[in-house]
Amino acid sequence: MKKTLFALIASSTLLLAGGAHAGVTSFDELATDGDFTSLNDISPYAGLNWSGDWFAGDNTIDGYANAAHSGANFAVNGFGSDAVTVDSATGFNFTGAWFATPAGAADKANWINISAYDAANQLIGTTGNIAIGASYLWVGAAFSNVSSLSITRDSGWYVMDDFTTAAAATVPEPGTGLMLGIGLLALVAGRRRFPR
Repeated sequence: MKKTLFALIASSTLLLAGGAHAGVTSFDELATDGDFTSLNDISPYAGLNWSGDWFAGDNTIDGYANAAHSGANFAVNGFGSDAVTVDSATGFNFTGAWFATPAGAADKANWINISAYDAANQLIGTTGNIAIGASYLWVGAAFSNVSSLSITRDSGWYVMDDFTTAAAATVPEPGTGLMLGIGLLALVAGRRRFPR
């Protein structure tokens, strides 16, 4: 009986725990071959959907020698939009990312602002405007259960690397805990009612 009860508790814990999108996205496994590659074309990439103005590149591209924080690859915003997004059908916890401006770009962003939204498109939080420059800067955030991130800038180019997320716990249906509790009580009551 104890083994059965332990197995039931362990399996219910696994059902209640869960998550998606945990880790550091460094873009290093992407084949860029000295040119820019659309992240939108390969979405979902790293379990996330990247809007059309996201590109991956490597530090051999002219003017981007400083663009990778780690490894050789990075992500860069497209010039056509003031905002680029990263989203997912399942919630994720956004921890932060490293940002800089490419050394050889003629038009460089002065700041970036990261805003997080939930599945109902309600604002979870924002970093406010964060000044960036040629040296990488960690922009940390503690946004939980994010459905969409929007990164805006004043104008010009910026690069991003080591996009960091943590697993978001799934929220069980309201009746799940109640049903598990009733099942456990039934097992205990059955054990007492029918002794060996």
